[in-house]
Amino acid sequence: MNLVNRAKSFIIRTIRVATGRMKARKKGISFYPPNYIYFNRLNTNSIVVDVGCADDPDYSEHIINTHGCKCYGVDPTKKHFNALSIVENKYKGLFFHLPYAVVNQSGKIYFHESVENASGSILNDHVNIKKDEVVTYEVEALSIPDLKNRIGSQIDILKLDLEGAEFGLIENLNREDLVDIDQIFIEFHHHCIDRYSLTDTTRLVNKLESFGFSSFSLDGVNFLFYKENDTD
Repeated sequence: MNLVNRAKSFIIRTIRVATGRMKARKKGISFYPPNYIYFNRLNTNSIVVDVGCADDPDYSEHIINTHGCKCYGVDPTKKHFNALSIVENKYKGLFFHLPYAVVNQSGKIYFHESVENASGSILNDHVNIKKDEVVTYEVEALSIPDLKNRIGSQIDILKLDLEGAEFGLIENLNREDLVDIDQIFIEFHHHCIDRYSLTDTTRLVNKLESFGFSSFSLDGVNFLFYKENDTD
């Protein structure tokens, strides 16, 4: 892509995002940089699960600081454990680190940790895993139903940043797996893995909508799925 086309693409994306933010405000959707969107239906009894929080769980910290909710940061990356322990100590009783991968079936799987980047993946064809120095090790993986059981509470917002594993996860989800979750925020990674495309993302967006969720996106990558209520 030459400089002119890059400039055009940047301008189009900037306009699209700005327009999207105006639409989000009209719908009552809260925006938190760089790309988080959610309905503020939260109170101090709400539970937010931040899957793929990495070593800087900024989404969880924003939710805790703004709404006083209890947050679970779910991430299997060993090099992040110390940083997440510090966050646990900072927000005693409000932030808990769970060292699991989230996939369609519980069990032991291999995780590829990037040495250079914060984001690793269970997929060996993720762009970071293909180009970076990688450390691979076995981790415990949980399905969404088993994750809910481990937490032991209804989930108000489930955030999924799975670095490509979201495709296999959603492909195998049933409506019943999500019936008691009010909002789901998903970052799709078709831009990071060659075997997936925007078409795959669109197909999975349609599947989640068929489960009774409405969807909203600012950029075609990060999507909020939510249950409609009388105030939306």
